[in-house]
Amino acid sequence: MGRAIGETMAVIMVAGNAAIIPDPITNALSPVRTLTGTLGIEMGEAAVGSAHYHALFGVAVVLLAITLAVNMCARMILQRIQERHEGAAGAGYGPIRAGIDLIRLYTPIFLLIVPSGLLAVAADLRTAALALAVVLGFFLLRERVSPKISQKIAFGLITSSALIVLLILGIILFDIISNGLPALSWEFLTEPPRNLGREGGIGPAILGTLYLIGGAILVALPIGIGAAIYLNEYTTEGRVTRTIRAGADLLNGTPSIVFGLFGFAFLVLFLNLGVSLLAGQITLGLMILPTIIRTTEEALKAIPDSLREGSLALGATRWQTISRVILPSAVPGILTGTILSIGRAAGETAPILFTAVVFSRRLLPTSVFEPVMALPYHLFILATNVPGAERNQYGTALVLLMLVVGVYLTAILIRNRYQKTVTW
Repeated sequence: MGRAIGETMAVIMVAGNAAIIPDPITNALSPVRTLTGTLGIEMGEAAVGSAHYHALFGVAVVLLAITLAVNMCARMILQRIQERHEGAAGAGYGPIRAGIDLIRLYTPIFLLIVPSGLLAVAADLRTAALALAVVLGFFLLRERVSPKISQKIAFGLITSSALIVLLILGIILFDIISNGLPALSWEFLTEPPRNLGREGGIGPAILGTLYLIGGAILVALPIGIGAAIYLNEYTTEGRVTRTIRAGADLLNGTPSIVFGLFGFAFLVLFLNLGVSLLAGQITLGLMILPTIIRTTEEALKAIPDSLREGSLALGATRWQTISRVILPSAVPGILTGTILSIGRAAGETAPILFTAVVFSRRLLPTSVFEPVMALPYHLFILATNVPGAERNQYGTALVLLMLVVGVYLTAILIRNRYQKTVTW
């Protein structure tokens, strides 16, 4: 949910950026303005130090507060569920059982109210009333339905959900591939853009995206692995470690546009790095850092304690045990976190919007202090500001998709190779 609240570019492209209140308020077809859209559109127009500039940072604070509140509530709910499971395993029935019964009692009420409210907003009161009647009828008749029929219904719903996901994915891929293939050529893949991106290619944007991904991984991977080793191998479970983990989880849910504003204010302006490749790499590295920390920590936890104890019993130091026994065994899990981080870094536009990218550049950067082109930003500008560029829009989208999939496959092959060598 925090990720959805913080989405910027996709929301601007499909929901618009109209500063109006839908009339009526339940009109789901009206264009709207979001907090992230306001930041993404207006920050580039605000004069540094002006009242407008400071007001936009106030909007960022409000957005950050909302996402932090959502993430903290989710974390508290998960923690309570975990405590209940642990209590049920250790104490059997009692207050835990009573809590579960309360949940079972109020779940049907929740399932009645929420879908009806959403349908009332999305459609009209008649549709909401019909949906309410269907759901109410389901809960009234479910006790009279045999277990076999209930199982078939549940299996049918689960199967339908999976098929819907696959159908949506297939439609998206078919649209991108069918419209993007005609644009692909050697010229398109190697030459710089011309005529505001309607002609030419995206060669500098491809290499710029790879530069940004590589730099972000170089920034985040050593820090993330070091933090995970400290949390899992050098400390015991306590208030400090819980605070660090909570901070990493909350940082993971921070909107990407907030990272972009931080990079703009601190790296671009305060440290005077300017709009540059280095500022974008650091910003993306900070954004993917929580993912690497958590996935690496889980990979280290999966290593059996017998390996640690055996190494220490043979006279190895703690660092020798970590570097020669634990880390090699945890490489597949660490690579999994890296794969997830690469996918997120490659597709993000908001963090590099004010820190690293330009729309058009004929030459590649000669240093890390120069701006670069990037595929996500180039695609966003083509889709929102350049009429008559539909062919190159789809071509850019297809290349970005192929780039991310190619990086994924390479990392997965490396991970699988390491998995075959790990035995315990």
